[in-house]
Amino acid sequence: MQRLRQVLANWRRRRDAETERTAGQLQWHTREPTAVDEPASAVGWRRILALNTDEFCRNTSIHGLKYINSRRLHAADRFFFGLALLAVLGCAGFLMQDAFVKWNTTPVIVGINPEPTYITKEPFPALTICNLNQALASQAARLPNDSSQFAMLQVLCHRKPHTQLSRGNNNWEQLISNISQPCGDMVIGCRFGAVDYHCERMFQPIITDEGLCCVINMLHPRFMYKHNVPLTLRNWNKSKRYRAVDWHAELGYSRSLGSDYYPRSSLGTGESLGMSLMLNVEADSYYCSSSNSIGFKIALHSPNESPNVRETGVLLSPGLETKLRIEPAKMMTELSLRHVHRKYRHCLFQNEGNLSYFAHYTQRNCEMECMSRLLLQRCGCVVFYMPRINGNDTVCSIREAQCVESVRLHTIGHVVESCLDNCLPSCFDLSYQATTYATKISYNDFRHANAHMRNLSQAYVERNIAVVNLYYKEHTFRASKQTEFIGISDFLCASRQPKKVLLVSADRL
Repeated sequence: MQRLRQVLANWRRRRDAETERTAGQLQWHTREPTAVDEPASAVGWRRILALNTDEFCRNTSIHGLKYINSRRLHAADRFFFGLALLAVLGCAGFLMQDAFVKWNTTPVIVGINPEPTYITKEPFPALTICNLNQALASQAARLPNDSSQFAMLQVLCHRKPHTQLSRGNNNWEQLISNISQPCGDMVIGCRFGAVDYHCERMFQPIITDEGLCCVINMLHPRFMYKHNVPLTLRNWNKSKRYRAVDWHAELGYSRSLGSDYYPRSSLGTGESLGMSLMLNVEADSYYCSSSNSIGFKIALHSPNESPNVRETGVLLSPGLETKLRIEPAKMMTELSLRHVHRKYRHCLFQNEGNLSYFAHYTQRNCEMECMSRLLLQRCGCVVFYMPRINGNDTVCSIREAQCVESVRLHTIGHVVESCLDNCLPSCFDLSYQATTYATKISYNDFRHANAHMRNLSQAYVERNIAVVNLYYKEHTFRASKQTEFIGISDFLCASRQPKKVLLVSADRL
């Protein structure tokens, strides 16, 4: 008990001493000015500023200020802390500027989306299949050697025409449609999702840089194009059973789809739920090839973009069974990047890429329109498979073939600056790559799994038939995602980091 009383007495003495010291300071701050003091007008703002500055320096958490303001330290010590504080502030300003430049010029970083993407929620790739044969021999034999159609055929076969003809006959689409192999004769068997389909109802003719080709799972022309639908796509023959829907890489499918719609999505993984095609090359009907061989070219592309068969197509040889294992690649972008200028994020959202011919913006569609503009500027016409932006654009004749080829090659090689530099990638994009495996079609005494091949001879199968199977390996895949590299919060946090530099306390000197 005596010990407790002694502790309480000591505590009271310390409290009274602290109270007297505080009262003395308050009395000094509030005392009336004397005759030797400064005038009242000068005392007011100077003293208030001095008192507030002194109070701020003694209580602030900024290292160094309380030592600079302390009169107990030597002048050299205060000068040292002043220089140290200026050095720290200079380093902080430099780092803040560096963080600002990085935030302003490099706002985007590409990473892996943590959420998996399901193949059943994405469209199966659109397939464009072209026979390397540019004309059936029977149809080419009907063209007189001195006709304009025969000269146009020589251009399609990459041969120099023998006659000089006028510019009047430029009906390339009609010529190609009449002399090329129909889709019903090319695709003689197709199976998708373990269900057999009538191929003539699935594939549609389309004119590309490889001539007349057949496409499946592409958007309907009313969703694909704005105004001028190509001639070969105006009669889009689809069964009433299948309903055309619009699909955006950014918006995806609509919520209510039903069961029979296109472009179709995948039903699952593996060959059984993929697509199997049986193709007939009709080698005996070859007149000329766009390559050095007999067979097909197949291109996998997004349903909302025009195919690039000549440059990116994969060869399929008759007599072989080819397996194409599809590897999808999807690019996604955070919507918060809309406020970032396109020259920094290097991509365009759906409503930003306004094209004249195509309804959907993709980099490939933009490049197609760019090529059409270049041809109009340099050759005064467009190629028969190019977009006719103005609707009434002149189609290039035989005489402009050399000019067209020169523009095409220079554009591919980036020899000239063109509008291709303005064709930025889409912020939301879906593309497909394929790993190819092939083996020879066996024809012995056993029965084939493909019922369409049982009535064909061994020699005909080896010379004319190509089988291709397209499928996914995995049920999900990881998409790439563009996000902010340095956000506002990251920028502010980076700006505050230099303040963590510690200065040596004056008490330790």
